Formats: sequence, C-alpha cells, structure tokens
Amino acid sequence: MTDKNIVLKTVSISKSFPGVKALNNVDFDLLEGEIHAICGENGAGKSTFCNVLTGIVRPDEGNVFLNGAEVRLTHPSQALRLGIRMVYQERNLIPYLTGAQNILLREEPVKGGFLIDEKSILSKAEELSELYNLRVPLGIPVALLSSAQRQAIEILRAFLYKPKILILDEPTSSLTESEVKSLFSAIHQIKNEGVSVILITHKLEEVFENADRISIFRNGERVTTRDKKALSEEEAIRLMVNRNISSLFPEVTNHSGDTILQVENLSGSGFLKDISIHLKKGEVLGLYGLIGSGRTELIEHLYGLRETKTGRVIVKGKEVQPNVHKMIEEGVFLVPDDRREKGLLTSLNLKKNLTISYINEFSKLLGVVSTRRENALVKTILDKSSLSLKYSNINQDVQVLSGGNQQKVVIGRWISKDHMSILILDDPTNGIDVGTKFEIYKMIRNLAEEKSVGVIFISSELPELIGVCDRLYVFKEGRISGELSREEFDDEKILSMAL
Repeated sequence: MTDKNIVLKTVSISKSFPGVKALNNVDFDLLEGEIHAICGENGAGKSTFCNVLTGIVRPDEGNVFLNGAEVRLTHPSQALRLGIRMVYQERNLIPYLTGAQNILLREEPVKGGFLIDEKSILSKAEELSELYNLRVPLGIPVALLSSAQRQAIEILRAFLYKPKILILDEPTSSLTESEVKSLFSAIHQIKNEGVSVILITHKLEEVFENADRISIFRNGERVTTRDKKALSEEEAIRLMVNRNISSLFPEVTNHSGDTILQVENLSGSGFLKDISIHLKKGEVLGLYGLIGSGRTELIEHLYGLRETKTGRVIVKGKEVQPNVHKMIEEGVFLVPDDRREKGLLTSLNLKKNLTISYINEFSKLLGVVSTRRENALVKTILDKSSLSLKYSNINQDVQVLSGGNQQKVVIGRWISKDHMSILILDDPTNGIDVGTKFEIYKMIRNLAEEKSVGVIFISSELPELIGVCDRLYVFKEGRISGELSREEFDDEKILSMAL
C-alpha cells in the first residue's frame, strides 16, 4: 500500500459527547476502488466516525485527508461537493414523492427553462435502475413501497451523484436474499469504476464475502485493520466484543406447556389465506419466510393493526377480538419490525420511552406525574430487563443511542411487565451487533424457560431461528407452507419451503 492510492485518511480522530468518549484517536485509511468494512458492536463508534467523514459531526481532535490534502469537514454539503456520500440505515426519503422524484431531487431536468420535466425524471431514474440492475417501482410515491424498495431508492440516489467515496450503513438490513445479491453486484460494479466504499454492517457473512479489508472498532477505538484473508469470523467476533463467544446461541431446553394462543383459519390483507397456528407456554415459536410472505402481516392482524376478513384468535382459552388495548390487557406484547417508525417515540427522552406504557403507575391525581416514582420505575425496568442498556443518563435524547441500545429500550419497555404471557418479536436483531444479538437470544430463552412466556420470534435470518426456536412455521405467498419441530430443523428444507 502506498500513499498515492489512499483516497481518504484520518489521523487521531477523537470526539466526545456528554458522558461518552465516542471516538478515541482513530487512525483509518481507505484505498481507491476498495470495499473497506467497519465492524463493531453497537456503540463502538462506527456511526460517529462516518458522521465525521460526512461533515455532520466535527471532531474534537484529529485530521482528515482526501487524496493527501487536509480538509476540514464542517458541513454535509461540503462533503457532498468533495464526492463523499452516505446512505443511512434510517430512510431519508420524502414519502409523497415518487421513487424517481426522490432519486433526482434537486437534480431535476427542466424544459422551457423553468418547468420540471417529469417525463425526463422518470426516464433518467429508469436508466440508473437498469444500469445497476436495482429494479424498483419508480412512478409511485415511496410511502407505498416496502422497506426494501425504499432502500433501493436510497442507493440509486447515491449512485446518481457518482461519488468518489460511498459510505453504506447497514444497506441490507431490510433486503431479501435476492435483493442483497443485486445490491452487492451493483457495489462491485461501482468499485470496478474506481469508487471507494465503506461498508458498515453486522452481517459478517456479507463482510467476508465482499470486503477487501476489515477494520474492527471497539469502545470508540479502531483495534485493528486487516486484509479479509488475514482474519477469521471467529477472531472478528472476539475482537468486537473483547471476549470469546463459544457459541453464537444459548443452550436450548424445551419446557413448553399448554397452548396459550391459537389462530384459526385467519384470512386478510388481500393475500393471507387460511392461516392456523398455535403457541404453547414456555415455547419459542419461529415464523420464517421472505419479506412480504405474510409473517409480519399475520402478527399485525393478531394485534388488531389490520382488519381481519375471517378467522378466530383464542388467547388463554377464550376467543378475543384483536385490538391493541385488548392484547396488552391479556399480557400480549409486540416489539415491531421498525424500531424508529413503530417502536420509539423519538421526540421523547430515554426515560419517557421506557416508562410510557406504565404511566398510570406513577401518575397522581389529575394525571400529575410523580418524577420520584417514575425514576424509580426506570431503575426497576432496567434491572428486570437485564439487557445491559448503555446510556449516559435517563434524560438523554433517545435518538443519540446506538441502534442496538434503541432496540433494548423497545424490548425493555415490555419484558419487565409482570403480567406478560406472550411476547412477539418481529425481526428484533435487525441491524444489531453480534454481542447484543446474543443478549437478546439469552433473554428470549430465559423468558420461555424460566418465566413460561410464549415467544413468537420473526426473523429473516434463518440461522438464528434454528439456533433459538423450539418450533417453526414457514410462510410463502400468504400461506403456511410448512411446520417443523426443532428435531426436524434443516436449513435447506426450510429454504425450499419458503422459495
């Protein structure tokens, strides 16, 4: 490696926030036309580092060099002018605009000198979509698109600007397996055109399949950078969490009891057909299928978030009409698939997010909140949840927490409820590091085995379902295509049912 092919270099980058040393003397370099993966636990400093590179965050100390010349990135627009573009894990699209309009936002072709040429907008977006083989509906509002399709729009918008450096933050978190292949094909295409890519992801299989070099971050520091061939997955995990994880999954002991939930012949959403499932006390039940197969839609019907056409829902032996209040009353709690849009109250602080579902317990006459009782409740929730939430103080903005800690807030809000009988987790490890995943897996098994809670675990990652669940339903095109006990688990068999 020589300095002439280093397109970006940082020297001793440090950044502190109140109570947190987010970055500590980080040295890093990026080569021309390489895919350089940054891996680490949530809160390791990856996002803060990339926010420094894009001008969102100013470092307290250190220097940034582009092509050998020092630059001081003080605003995102400056980074964009220098050819640095980032695609964030959280969507940043205008929902009422079409895919094409979002892609060409602020770059719209005009006719007659002042009229926006909508036809040309769509044509240019389609050309870009075909060039990188990222097929997505471009002529409808993005609010009507799936999470995966919106992610593709974000990627195409980044490609439009022909960046010199592209930073991708968890780009595959909501993509199907075929969409992941298409995305990395496009990434390798721009790499071959000389674009340098920084890839942030918790999916180590994607890192070792696609990256050229890997940097491991831990506690705000870069602990190593190595060529992919000089690092194993096992060592990468050890370096990230600073401990050996002998198994990626906890030991499973089945203590299931009587049936606690039955769904009989449920149909709805225009494509769910005759769905029947059951869940037992102390059982971890997995729901697997491709995105859009019906697994999440079923849960939304069960929780009263969608109108059910036909079918019955029976909880603890009695039929119930699904709605949110009734399910909470019965001790059925849901952790949704999108923590930011559906799980967190981003305008409220950490304390309020943890305690919002307990408000009656610390409110006085006329609804006046007892701060003392609320603070005591926060401590109780954190102790009961046992998920090692990392935060500086309970009044901090929940949005500044890492993705993994935000997920812990959403989970912790429910699992400390004394009357919990059923917990539904929809893709709870999406965008979560390997160490936090293990904590969540242990929490799931503890709830089932020690507290006899029935757990429904939905995931796009088949290995974690096989590693954690007692039983599994496979979904395909709105129907259940198979049911397997733990003894019958076989990844090839399950995949064949889903495809």
